[in-house]
Amino acid sequence: MNRPENAQAQSAKYPTPCRRLRCKEMFYQGHQRGAAQADPFHSGVFWCTQTHEGFGPDGEPVGPAECCTSRTCHIH
Repeated sequence: MNRPENAQAQSAKYPTPCRRLRCKEMFYQGHQRGAAQADPFHSGVFWCTQTHEGFGPDGEPVGPAECCTSRTCHIH
């Protein structure tokens, strides 16, 4: 299956995020990976479902670029 170049660029920019990462756009637009970042009205506000805050259990900020496999709290 061929993916468009834009989707490949999004995958490189935002590696597989943690399953605990959430943003409000996931609840009212339907969740499509990378769609929130392309939305001009995207809030940019993310939270962790484990801490319910803008930082993860390791005390670091959360976001699609930050919540990747290199963090100890990351889950697939």
